[in-house]
Amino acid sequence: MRSLKRLTRPLLGIALVLAVGCQSSSPTEPKTSGGTPATPKVPVPVTTYNVSVSANPVSLAANSTTPAKITIHVTRSDNGQPPPDLTEVTVSTTLGEFGASGSGLTSTTIQLVNGQGQVVLFPGASQGTATIKALLGTSAGAANVQIGQQSTFFISSVSPGVGSPAGGDVVQISGGGFVQPLRVTFGTAPAQVLSVSPNTIRVQTPTGLAAGANPQVGQSIPVPVMVTINVNQPNSSSDTLGNGFTYSLGGTSQPQVFSISPASGPNEGGTTVTIVGQGFEQPVQVLFGHGTGAASFNGVEATVQSVSSTRIVLTTPSARGFGQNNLNQLVDILVKNLNTGFSTVAAGFYKYGSNVLITAMGPGAGPYTGGTKVTIFGQGFEAPVAVSIGGVGQLVLSVTGTEIVILTTGVPVTTCPVSGVIAATGVQVTNINTGDSNTAANLTFSYQVPLPVITGINPSGGSSGSTATISGQNFSTRGIQVVFGDAATGSSATDVTVSADGRTVQFTVPPAPPGFSFNTAPCTIPGPPVTQGTKNVATPISVTVRNLDGTGCLSTLTNAYLLSPDDGACH
Repeated sequence: MRSLKRLTRPLLGIALVLAVGCQSSSPTEPKTSGGTPATPKVPVPVTTYNVSVSANPVSLAANSTTPAKITIHVTRSDNGQPPPDLTEVTVSTTLGEFGASGSGLTSTTIQLVNGQGQVVLFPGASQGTATIKALLGTSAGAANVQIGQQSTFFISSVSPGVGSPAGGDVVQISGGGFVQPLRVTFGTAPAQVLSVSPNTIRVQTPTGLAAGANPQVGQSIPVPVMVTINVNQPNSSSDTLGNGFTYSLGGTSQPQVFSISPASGPNEGGTTVTIVGQGFEQPVQVLFGHGTGAASFNGVEATVQSVSSTRIVLTTPSARGFGQNNLNQLVDILVKNLNTGFSTVAAGFYKYGSNVLITAMGPGAGPYTGGTKVTIFGQGFEAPVAVSIGGVGQLVLSVTGTEIVILTTGVPVTTCPVSGVIAATGVQVTNINTGDSNTAANLTFSYQVPLPVITGINPSGGSSGSTATISGQNFSTRGIQVVFGDAATGSSATDVTVSADGRTVQFTVPPAPPGFSFNTAPCTIPGPPVTQGTKNVATPISVTVRNLDGTGCLSTLTNAYLLSPDDGACH
């Protein structure tokens, strides 16, 4: 029994140790000071984009001086909005060259405006498939352009094939082998050539009267379209498309809407919108509202800025127009050519709303003491708003539907940042009256903390009690400390004065700090008897400047000053 008791005691001890070990948390589990697992940080989302690349034309003749126009269109994957203006996209090609014939440039950078940018590609001498790639961060898009032999000259079509007898319609002639100089005629009249590529020609039509067609109301008169290449040259050639274009009076002004961009905006209106379609004729009226036709349409009129046959640029009206209910609604758009009365309704093409969207901010840096005027860009802003950056509230100066101007507030600095920057990530905007809010987690404001820098000391040596001047930058005019020796335990200089521009510091050299060891040299003590001894000599010592502005930032110049001993006698 005694041996059994002796055996059970160590077994009980082992069991207690195992029980205690089972109660402890895994070392990989995060814990707060109170023992409760901390909520893991949500990773900052990486913004991705939809990048589309298109080429016009899609084929070029080798050694041709006619380029292809490369168009890059970018929208955010999460909300369909374009990235901030002047966002840079890298464009590269496997064949040909960008910018100019003979440039040799196979990679270039373009800046986007409203999510779109363009660059021209010249074919060069090599034949094959040119792959054009556009890269924004980790998002990319690509298109191909065939580079081969000079194509056969021919006309295949004219689009649109019907136009007004008043002329001025922009039409596209398709075919192949188009080279300059060239001439285009409609009937008996020359057309104004706007652009030329190997496969397409864009022209502005002459009047029907000049072309030999003068239709009356309800009539349509076709005319031939002829293209002549290498005009006034020995290898000049012509091709004609019989009845290629029809002048018609009364049936050509029916407008059509294909797309609208952007397709949403704030309730206050004021958004610049582009409508793409065909059949638009100035003067044109555009209404935002609800209805199935012109007679029953109930809407608010937009301000039209410019009109062409395929494009209308306008400024959206307020959703709070008299008698309207467009507030936060998906609305229809009525486009009406006033001279003819023809109209069309694009149902559900535009969304009014106060949903907050933050797209950009600038400038993105300023002093840590605050006072930087910053503009936040986006849509859906409705005063009054609350704005925070990195969780710190900011002073709002002004608000429109698409812009907020703030004045940054200062941030406390408890530890001097090594880089001189305190990054505040995440910009939040909240419409106070509605509670609508959004946070741009990818936007960061850099609060800059000036770090002192020592560039030199003059004179570079002397004894305690002498005067010296440190030169450099970012010395705080609120006060600084000059320390000889170790930055924490050294001797502090007296009579410290900082210049108004913070670039120089004048001070009185302090005594050597406790424990500082001067270098020594052998010496002779005259006799009788003559005795050999040692004496202290001037010794290099480090100098530190510490800003006393609350940041604690400092700069040390190692062995910057040659300190002479107070006692230079031979011992």
